[in-house]
Amino acid sequence: MKGNEYLTSIGILHRDISENNIVLGLYPWEERGYLIDFDMAILQDAEESTQVSLAQSTNQLPQPVERYSTKPAQPDGTGHVKGLRTGTFPYISCNVLRGKRHTHFDDVESFLYVLLLFFFSYAGPLPKKDLEDAHEEGFVRPIGSGRLSHMRSWPNKLAKWADGDPQDISQLKYFCILHDEGVTDLVDSVEAKVCLQNNWPEDLQCPIRSLLEDTFTAFRKSTKATPGRRTEVSHAQFIRILDEWLVNHSGLELKFSNCPDFKDSRSIG
Repeated sequence: MKGNEYLTSIGILHRDISENNIVLGLYPWEERGYLIDFDMAILQDAEESTQVSLAQSTNQLPQPVERYSTKPAQPDGTGHVKGLRTGTFPYISCNVLRGKRHTHFDDVESFLYVLLLFFFSYAGPLPKKDLEDAHEEGFVRPIGSGRLSHMRSWPNKLAKWADGDPQDISQLKYFCILHDEGVTDLVDSVEAKVCLQNNWPEDLQCPIRSLLEDTFTAFRKSTKATPGRRTEVSHAQFIRILDEWLVNHSGLELKFSNCPDFKDSRSIG
C-alpha cells in the first residue's frame, strides 16, 4: 500500500493491483512487501483529481488472456491454478468496470478487494514446518503440503466477481460498498461463515470481521461526497485503518504466527 502511495505521488498508476501482484518480504527486519508487474502501468499527473478523470474517460479495462475459473486447484498441482482463478476482474474497481478512467483511487479500491478475498483464499497460516522447508529452498517451489493444496474456493457470492459481464460484477461489488448491510450480509452468509471457520482459528474470526467492516465503511462514506458516488479513499486513510487494527490486535500475531525465527539468515548472501 505504501509503495503504491509513493508511485501515485510521482505520477505512476499501477492499474493492476491484485493478490498475484503483491509479494511478501522474506525477512521481518527488511521490507515487508513488494508490488510487482507493471505491464498495465501508465504515467499521469501526480494525484490527478477524479473530476478530471471522469471527464476524460478512456474506457481502458484490463483484459486477461484467459477466462477465469472458480474451480479449486488440485493438490497435485493439476487443473486451474490460482492465477487463472483470480485473474483481474475480482480486483478491479467499480468505477473502472463501468468503463471510467482509472485513477489512483481505483488502485486503492483494488487493495480493498485484495484484503477481502485474502481471508477466503487460504486455509489459515501455513504450518511452521512448511515455512521452514520453503525457506531452505529459497521460496522457489511448493514445499510439504504445497501452496496449491493450501488454497480454498471462494464462497459463491465472491466467485461471481470472477466471471461475467463487467457491469454486472460492478453492481455486485458496489452493493457491498454502498449499503450498510452489504459486506455484513456477505460475511454472515452461511457459506462465508463456514469458509472462515474452516480457514481461520476462532479467535481470529471476529477481528477479521471487524477489519472488513471498518474498511468497507470507509469506502461507503467516501462515496457520499464524490461525483457519481464513486469511492475516494486515500492511501493514508486505508493505511490508518490497517495500522489501528494491528495495534488493537497486536497479541494475535504472537499467538497465531507460524513464521520461523530465521536468526542466522542475516548473514546469507
